[in-house]
Amino acid sequence: MSMVCSSSSITQSLILNSTSPLTSLSPKRIITIYVPNSVNKVAGVGTRTARKWNMAVNKSVTTTTRFDDNNVVDSASTVVRNFYEGINRHDVDSVQFLISENCVYEDLVFPRPFVGRKEIIEFFKKFTESTSLDLQFIIDDLSMEDASSVGVIWHLEWKGKPFPFSKGCSFYRLEVINGKRQITYGRDSVEPAIKPGDATLTLIKSVTWLLQRFPQLADRF
Repeated sequence: MSMVCSSSSITQSLILNSTSPLTSLSPKRIITIYVPNSVNKVAGVGTRTARKWNMAVNKSVTTTTRFDDNNVVDSASTVVRNFYEGINRHDVDSVQFLISENCVYEDLVFPRPFVGRKEIIEFFKKFTESTSLDLQFIIDDLSMEDASSVGVIWHLEWKGKPFPFSKGCSFYRLEVINGKRQITYGRDSVEPAIKPGDATLTLIKSVTWLLQRFPQLADRF
C-alpha cells in the first residue's frame, strides 16, 4: 500500500504514534490514516486496535482516511470460486451480484452469448432446474495471480464420479464496480461429445485451401 501526498513542502517525515495525533506540531496539518487490523499484522504494528500513522505537512487542516476491514474487495479468484460454489448449491440468487449488470457470457454450446445480468441469471436458473445436486462442478485448476482475469479448468462429477464428456475450461474477466469485484465477461468451452480427431485437421486444411483461392468467402463467416 502506498500514498502520494502533494504539498509545496513536507516539513516532517512519517511518524508513528499509537495513541494520539501530533497536535504539538500545530499549525501544521495532521493527516491521520487508520490502518486495518489485517495490514497492521503484516506490518507488525499492533494487533486488534488500528494504529495511527501521522504525517505532518504544511497548513492547519486535518484530513482522515479510514480503511474498514469489512469493505475489503474480494480477489478475482475468490469471486470465481464463489460463483462455482453457488451454482453447485443451486443457489443462483447468491451469485447474481458476482455478475456485473452489463456482463457478457458465452457458452460455446449455444449459438449466441447471454448479455446482461438478468439474462445470465435466467440461464443458470434453467441449468440448475434441469440438473440434480448430485451433478457438481469440480475445479481442477484455477489461476490466482491476476486481479482482472481468471482461467479455470474443470469437470463435472455425478455423485463423486466423473461425468462423461464434461471436461471444460473457462475464462473470466473482472472489474471492481461500486466497491465490489464482479464478472464482466465469461466464456465456457466444453468437451465435445463427438471427437473427429484427425478429421479436424483435414477440415481445417480444406477450409484454408478454399479461402486462399476464394478470399471473398471470408466475408460470409
